[in-house]
Amino acid sequence: MKASFESASPKETADIAARLAATLSGGETILAEGDLGAGKTAFCKALGKELGVEGTINSPTFNLVKVYKGKRLTLYHVDAYRLEGKGGHLMDIGLDEIVGEKDVVAFVEWPEFLPELAAIHPCIRIRFEILDDERRRIEIDDERN
Repeated sequence: MKASFESASPKETADIAARLAATLSGGETILAEGDLGAGKTAFCKALGKELGVEGTINSPTFNLVKVYKGKRLTLYHVDAYRLEGKGGHLMDIGLDEIVGEKDVVAFVEWPEFLPELAAIHPCIRIRFEILDDERRRIEIDDERN
C-alpha cells in the first residue's frame, strides 16, 4: 500500500504517525529517508508516543540506537547517519538481533548507510520531502500489504 500526505505542521505530522502506529503489531522495520530537518525524528517521536512510550524521545545521533519501552511495543530508534561511508552492518549495532522481533518496532533513519536493510522484506518505507519552511511531503510505502 502506498500513501502520500502533505503536512503543514508538527501536529499534522504527529497525526500521520498516529495513523501508522495504529497498524503496527510488532516485528515491523520502518526505513525513514529524507534530508536533515525533513521531519524524521519528529515522526518517530509521535510514533513512539502512540506506542505508549513515556518520557522524552530524542535523536540517537551519537548513540546510533536508543531503545524505548512502550506500553504496547518497544521502539528501537536508529540513526545510521554517522555510518556514512563506513560500510555499517546490522551486527555492528545489534540490529540483527531485533529486526523482526514480535514485540519490537525498528525505526531507522538514514537506512541507506546500512545496506543490509535493503534485503528486509516486508518493511515500511517512509520518504520525507521538504516542500518549504513549514510543509513536508510524507510518502509511505507499506510493503506489508
